[in-house]
Amino acid sequence: MAQAAAAYALNDRQVDVETPEHVSVGYELADLGSRFVAMLIDALVLTLVWLVLVLGLVALGFATFSSGLGGFEGIGILAAAMFALWFVITWGYRVYYEAFRDGQTIGKKAMRIRVVQDGGFPMTFRAAAVRNLIRMLDMQPGFTWGVAALAMMLHPRTKRLGDMAAGTVVVRDRTGQPIPEDHAPEPLAAVGRPLLGDQEFGALSMYVQRRATLEFAVRAQLAATLTQRLASRVGADPRRLQQTADAFLGTVYEEELVRRRAAGAGGRAGSGQATGLFRRQKAMWDSYQRMLGEARGGGLAKMGEARVSRFGAMYREVAADLARARTYGGSPELLYMLERAVGAGHNLLYRAPARRWIGVRRWVMGGFPALVRLRWRPIALASALLYMPAILTFAAVRNNPGLGRSMIGPEMMERAEQAEARQARGQGYVSPEDFGGSPLMSSTIMTNNIQVTFGAYAGGLLAGLGTVLMLVFNGVLVGAVTGVFANYDANLHLWSFLLVHGVIELTAICVAGGAGLWLGSAMLLPGRLTRREALVRRGRESVSLIGGTAVMLVLAGIIEGFISPSGLPAEVKLAFAALLGVGLVLYLAFAGRDESARLVAAAAAER
Repeated sequence: MAQAAAAYALNDRQVDVETPEHVSVGYELADLGSRFVAMLIDALVLTLVWLVLVLGLVALGFATFSSGLGGFEGIGILAAAMFALWFVITWGYRVYYEAFRDGQTIGKKAMRIRVVQDGGFPMTFRAAAVRNLIRMLDMQPGFTWGVAALAMMLHPRTKRLGDMAAGTVVVRDRTGQPIPEDHAPEPLAAVGRPLLGDQEFGALSMYVQRRATLEFAVRAQLAATLTQRLASRVGADPRRLQQTADAFLGTVYEEELVRRRAAGAGGRAGSGQATGLFRRQKAMWDSYQRMLGEARGGGLAKMGEARVSRFGAMYREVAADLARARTYGGSPELLYMLERAVGAGHNLLYRAPARRWIGVRRWVMGGFPALVRLRWRPIALASALLYMPAILTFAAVRNNPGLGRSMIGPEMMERAEQAEARQARGQGYVSPEDFGGSPLMSSTIMTNNIQVTFGAYAGGLLAGLGTVLMLVFNGVLVGAVTGVFANYDANLHLWSFLLVHGVIELTAICVAGGAGLWLGSAMLLPGRLTRREALVRRGRESVSLIGGTAVMLVLAGIIEGFISPSGLPAEVKLAFAALLGVGLVLYLAFAGRDESARLVAAAAAER
């Protein structure tokens, strides 16, 4: 039983997936330590990028100011650009590398781990986006990543919440190592017959092959278990030989390998048939490995059509050889080498095609509004959770002015009290100077709103509770602010600023809230799917809604930074807001009619 227990312990950290060629490939799960170090490396990379941006801003600002090419206004533009660029880098770094660089950020590549989808397929943009949006929950409490660490320790596949929602897993990135050529066997009389059975030798061979990848405690425990079992079979005692259990097993493996070759039981490749397969195909496998290195270094696109076709043919042949090696009783070393070769080729050939700009444009013009119509129920519920508390709070503040003072804080009360004086001076609710100028104001508002929207979506993973709380909180805040300004007869002062961008901004928040609720519904109402399947499917669908809201919030941020605080008459601003509202309704109601039919059919097929 000991060798069976050892084999199980070596495999409990492995995920087996089946390729489209119907060949099973094993991936070893990445441990917590590797993932933590990779995270630290990525954090260091982002810190260095931040320092470069700050130093670049200081240098450009000094040059702009000293040359008189813009003064403080020029510095404000540079600061706005840097702020927006940093936001894009912070959120886009991991998504870009995981989606378009074989599931490896710089940190993951350094630690030789990667993210793959549950089926063993390479990462897609949607999966990477879901995985990293949920990072807002994983890094809690207070950016300590405590939630992620707890989830990974409890999950059998070491998944954090983002992995659960995206249907991904982090695995070790190891390529197969070539098996040395077997030398001519020693005479059987000189070395004797094998002392270990096939099952025992298989467990020993698997340990020797993979011991370098095991954690210290696991390696020590397995070595002790195997030594206790095998010492009596080989007639040796590691204590008398003054060897550690690990060194003893290495010696036993090499000696038993010689005996098995002499007895015709096969060499490092396994059985006689497996050894023959190894010798026949080794030249082709070496050629495939060289082409695999070329493809991983420069990508398939740079190889040309003829070489990609040749690479695909070689991949299928290696996959067939893997199946043959298993049938022939190949050694763990041979199977491990072929599995890594097939897995690496699989990741390259079955990677999702990059989304071109024309595809993005079609999605914005048709796919997003069609998806909004398809998921109108959770979006309508999110709207109710935002607007109903706003209406009730507005009524309560109107009836009890003291309540509003306690809810919105002194700074907002001061704005309400000064509203009449600001109107008399021709000033609006907010001036660009309050934020250092229109560009910086636009950039600040835009990034803040997008981040709040991401939070509303991520909160959906808590069975929708996080999304509900965020929507209700913001609804209460809106109702309290509007109620206080109404008590000071400053409705026009507030609404002429709020509605210009709020038409788009509040709609985007409702759509994002609906996406979060749709994600959370997988936990409560999975339908005919399992909760895991529903979570993955709804996560990848709802992230498309988040992408659309991000576009909407960029537009709202530009309007809020340049038009809302401008000196235009209030009537002009309200008319502009009305035009925006009509355009938004037409866009969401009628754009993408062809796409709607496809989405409805796909949704019906999943039920």
